[in-house]
Amino acid sequence: MKIRPLSEIDLARVAPLPPDQKRRALEQIRYGHPPHSYAPVRACFSDLLNVRPGGLVGALPRTPWEKIKDTISKRSKSDSEQDANLRVAEGLFDYAEQHALAGRHHEIFPLALGIGTKVVFWHPVVLTIDSRPLVPFFDPRRTKALTVQGRRFVFSVMHERIRAADPDFAEVALGVVQFSLSEKGPRVPILHMDAGVTLFSFDELDLMVRDTYDMWREVVEERAAETRRRAGGKGDGFI
Repeated sequence: MKIRPLSEIDLARVAPLPPDQKRRALEQIRYGHPPHSYAPVRACFSDLLNVRPGGLVGALPRTPWEKIKDTISKRSKSDSEQDANLRVAEGLFDYAEQHALAGRHHEIFPLALGIGTKVVFWHPVVLTIDSRPLVPFFDPRRTKALTVQGRRFVFSVMHERIRAADPDFAEVALGVVQFSLSEKGPRVPILHMDAGVTLFSFDELDLMVRDTYDMWREVVEERAAETRRRAGGKGDGFI
């Protein structure tokens, strides 16, 4: 049976949990049709953060808000999706303006963990914030967002792939950007930095991912078996 991969955020939330909590968390994950996707705002991150293409020298004029708003509106599949994405985008746009954010595109290859699992916990840019380079990861979720341990998992993966793998990035800062849960208006970015966080080792990360996917396979197979039973036992050969 082909097992659908966990999303990066779900994997980071679940992987550090003890076995009993991990099992319960995985049982709560169901892939249907969510109310909306944050793909429209993700497609605009480079414009929102004033990211210039790799190799281009000098600052670029910021993309006007109306152009970003129009792009998100065209990419959104419903009014609720448009509203959710615009609120995140507006908060990030204001934050970038206030902090004079700018950056450059930098391709970062996935990190292989477990058996055949490749993860990407970063946006492929290097930003400048407080005169220090920073690689960000964005979590716009309102529910089932990254926890403290989930952020620790993300920082650990980022460290292994970005800093440990490339001496040129040994001093780069790592950031997880989440957003306020306000009911109206822009959702304000909340930047969590890796300073002071005790990171998991590569071996710990690898084992957590292996264990999580072993358990996820069990959960998915049990669901499939239950579906067959409810359909009258077709396909299991035992009735």
